[in-house]
Amino acid sequence: MNKLIRLMSVALMALFFAACSSNSPEATVKSYLKNIQKGDYVAAVALMDIEDENGEFAAMMEEKGKKVIDQKGGIASFEVGKAEISEDGKKANVPYTITFGNGEKKDDKQCVKLDDGKWVIDVDK
Repeated sequence: MNKLIRLMSVALMALFFAACSSNSPEATVKSYLKNIQKGDYVAAVALMDIEDENGEFAAMMEEKGKKVIDQKGGIASFEVGKAEISEDGKKANVPYTITFGNGEKKDDKQCVKLDDGKWVIDVDK
């Protein structure tokens, strides 16, 4: 019982700090999508949990992603929902909806994780 109470306390504290911080799962996904919307793939990759010192991954993302996004009229807008944070407070799934320029909508979730106290896009998920 005490272990369950401790786990619940940790989860509630993680939710509290995430909600009060600009470094929240939602803020990370919002920044990531905003960078993709602007076409700044280097900044988008900087929010991921990978090293891309020479920019190869950002270039690949731009080459493949930009083509699909442009075919749909670009990203007109997006909305980021409330994160579902794991019990240990180290991972979260953040729902989002993208509206493309052609009116098409895409609903999805982005997995993020804590890395040295900072929420980053989890490329493994």
